[in-house]
Amino acid sequence: MKNVLIFLLSFTIFAPVPSVYASGILSSELPDLVEKILPGVVNISTARIQRTTVYGMDEYFKLFGVPQEQQQQSMGSGFIISKDGYVLTNNHVIDEADEILATLLNKKTYKARLIGTDPKLDLALLRIRDDEGKTPPDLLPLVLGNSDVVRIAEPVFAVGNPFGLQHTVTTGIISAKNRTIGLGPLDNFLQTDASINPGNSGGPLFNFKGEVIGMNTSIFSRTGQSAGLGFSIPVNEAKKVLDDLKKFGRVPRPWIGILGQSVSPRLQANYQLAVSEGVLIVNLVSGAPGILAGLTRGDIVVQVDGDKVAENADIEREIYRKKPKETVTVKVRRGKKTLDFKVKLDEIPKLDKTRIPQGLI
Repeated sequence: MKNVLIFLLSFTIFAPVPSVYASGILSSELPDLVEKILPGVVNISTARIQRTTVYGMDEYFKLFGVPQEQQQQSMGSGFIISKDGYVLTNNHVIDEADEILATLLNKKTYKARLIGTDPKLDLALLRIRDDEGKTPPDLLPLVLGNSDVVRIAEPVFAVGNPFGLQHTVTTGIISAKNRTIGLGPLDNFLQTDASINPGNSGGPLFNFKGEVIGMNTSIFSRTGQSAGLGFSIPVNEAKKVLDDLKKFGRVPRPWIGILGQSVSPRLQANYQLAVSEGVLIVNLVSGAPGILAGLTRGDIVVQVDGDKVAENADIEREIYRKKPKETVTVKVRRGKKTLDFKVKLDEIPKLDKTRIPQGLI
């Protein structure tokens, strides 16, 4: 798809409303349903202070830098999941924010505290409080549905904060399920043609029972605006990690500690590799599970727990089925030998993300 980009929606559309009523939903029923659920959707705004130092042109004045602060703002969406103020949104909506505000349908705005994040799923859990540190009264938690039973062509509607236009409602259908679009190893998106745009990120995708079945996250577009290709994280994926986000502030995910590169025909020819498919280990992290288990540079990972792997994301998907301290069997090709290694997984350490090389597993 030439010149088509994936846009994360942290800043979505006015479009003609598709006809979804052929499914048996009457035109008089949808407004009543929307009216009931709108108070459960929140608009997220964030502020980040960028600190810089400005120096004079003269060599002398360079000794006296003048600090300056510049505020950067972004917008997104979220939805209330409990009466005690928990709110779900996308991680990229609030990433590196110094202040997070949540505005309800009644225009009341509250400060939101970041409880936990899962960058791998692009999820963030917030909690809103009033000025006295109490839960705002009369919060409306939304019902989290079952995304596993969603059907292709099922009618849906999205609610969010596109371009700052609060509580915008758009309708469409489920266009596809289990979409992989290259955002990460846990790609498993619901695809919809409901109009979503920058600002819809973190907002809910509803079925026509008023249940949340997904979180709107990204679009395919040539312009950065809705082209009828929107993608939502299935709500069941979010439900799996909620307890971890509340308890730990993160999702304890395992790692092997290797830097890998997919074997390509060119790579195989240049280095005379013994296999045409797998992940070549180009480096290992000292003290990480991989090197402790005996893996070494030049090994080609061909299977993890009996499943073939061809790229880094394949390995990550396999190990994310496990928890830290559990063991996986890694089959590698080392020269002419095929070897099995038992790798005891450990939790991914807190690494400086500006220094993490691409491909680290």
